[in-house]
Amino acid sequence: MIDIFTLLAIIALVCYGKAGVIFLIASQYPPRLMRAMRCWALGVLMMGTDFGLLVLSDLGIVPEPLVMGSAVTVGVGGALLVFVAVQEIQERPYSKTALAVPVLLTAAINAYLLYLGGSELRIVINSAISAVVTFLIAFALLRSAPQSGRSIYRVTGTLTMVVGLVWGMRSANPLFLYHPILSPLSGNWLQQVTFAVLLVGTGIISLCFGLIFAEELNAELHQLASFDALTRIYNRRAFEDLAGDELARARIKREPVSLLMIDIDHFKQVNDRFGHVAGDVALHRIAEIMADCLRRMDLFCRYGGEEFCALLPATPREEATAIAERLRVAAMEARLRYGEKEIPLTVSIGVACIDQPPFDLTAIKQHADRALYTAKHTGRNRVAVAG
Repeated sequence: MIDIFTLLAIIALVCYGKAGVIFLIASQYPPRLMRAMRCWALGVLMMGTDFGLLVLSDLGIVPEPLVMGSAVTVGVGGALLVFVAVQEIQERPYSKTALAVPVLLTAAINAYLLYLGGSELRIVINSAISAVVTFLIAFALLRSAPQSGRSIYRVTGTLTMVVGLVWGMRSANPLFLYHPILSPLSGNWLQQVTFAVLLVGTGIISLCFGLIFAEELNAELHQLASFDALTRIYNRRAFEDLAGDELARARIKREPVSLLMIDIDHFKQVNDRFGHVAGDVALHRIAEIMADCLRRMDLFCRYGGEEFCALLPATPREEATAIAERLRVAAMEARLRYGEKEIPLTVSIGVACIDQPPFDLTAIKQHADRALYTAKHTGRNRVAVAG
């Protein structure tokens, strides 16, 4: 087995190398992921510093009392930054104040135990704190993992939990070691197992973290390519691709498909009178109303400008007309407010239905467009149905 000094030196060097690489590539990622990667890199750097200080202490470069009082505090702070990175990836809230408490508590405990000279108790408590923080990271990875990357989150979380269990074993060392651990550099089998697991485990976990960031980057690119940035609903391109698939299924099953073309009435006047920010608020509100009024199986998008579109699978003309009317009323009753002002908001809707071949998107869209033209030129704030 490799001696403890060599294991600690390797772990420190590997951590420094990983942190440097992460810092270098972080700027190539979108802002949300860049923040998470920088937290991850700083956390790895601090954990490496924890082990580096122990190495420097053994070499006599740094005074041992200073190292014993600060190394684990730096390591705990680094682990908590890794936890922050996981929260940033998933855009989950976290309290900076709450995260500062374990760091300050660790520093206070170590200072007190250093004063008392309780080496054995210090190892037990520091290992227990490390185990708790590691389990916190594992829990953050395992809970509510996104559908697209669930497997890699589970693998990473499970491996992190294994590292936490090893820290827990080290914390309980007086229960099964004849000579309890008195120093991080004590040479016994449990120390060697602990630091070997840290070296191998954190290396694999770092690889898994890299895969998580790659998965998140792919999801971000998919979001940019498929969803409208303002309303967070499908854009025209993604909608037409998915609508083509729905129409192909309808052709096979011989089911009716309906299409709604929706236009915000007098939208230019909203922009001119209240400003373009108010116009953006109106667009976002219509998207929310559509999400509330339409069914789970329906597809809807921002088709362009102030125009929206919804495809209703397995829906005959009469049912589609009722859904369109429900949407129109919901928009009219929305009572959209912008600052101290109330913005009148109504929509005109054209409805078209296909119930026999050819199930063609261009054809049904033309019918819905003509119906929308009728709705707009016969008074607006109404539903018109293509014949």
